[in-house]
Amino acid sequence: MLFKNVFMLVGLVASLTCWGTEYDSLIAKMANIRADSALHQAAIEAGKERSLLCGYCHGKDGNSVKDYIPNLAQQNPEYLLKQFQLFASGERKNYVMQQMAQMLTEQERINIALYFSSRQVVVSERHETSEQGKQRYQGFCFACHGEGGMGNKDLPRLAGQKKTFLVKTLTAFKHGDKARSSSPMVKIMGAVKEDEIEPLANYISSM
Repeated sequence: MLFKNVFMLVGLVASLTCWGTEYDSLIAKMANIRADSALHQAAIEAGKERSLLCGYCHGKDGNSVKDYIPNLAQQNPEYLLKQFQLFASGERKNYVMQQMAQMLTEQERINIALYFSSRQVVVSERHETSEQGKQRYQGFCFACHGEGGMGNKDLPRLAGQKKTFLVKTLTAFKHGDKARSSSPMVKIMGAVKEDEIEPLANYISSM
């Protein structure tokens, strides 16, 4: 049994190393595209065409048409690309998104990430904020997502997200959702009380 567990651990480490190397390679490829204005614009145009697959849920310009589905507009492209990789590998679980990610080529994933990141997010709702929500954001979210909720590279932008989506997602993390069990958010939200989630979502959605 001990040897079996060791072999399983070695296999897992090798798999994660391979995944990380593949992701780093894609990030480097995307950086090269962004450094060339002509290539960048061509990728955005190609991404716009391919993103029609995403429009039913996320909106044609990345502004979600459903309150419980995230806006992708103005999201950090590194983060979007990372999510494609997580869905494609099965590390992040959602039937529709896993099928979609596996269907797309690596270049198409890059193109879509660049397209949505180039769109303007539309803040369609404002909620009354409280000192409690602000304090919880500064205490639990600020370090990674920044003062204005913009995130950084593969850390997601929170500003502009819908309250319903935020409440749903934060609650899932709080309860240790298996679909995102590897996320550090599970541990972070473990320290947030249930009745603090809505004030936190109100604060973030009004950024």
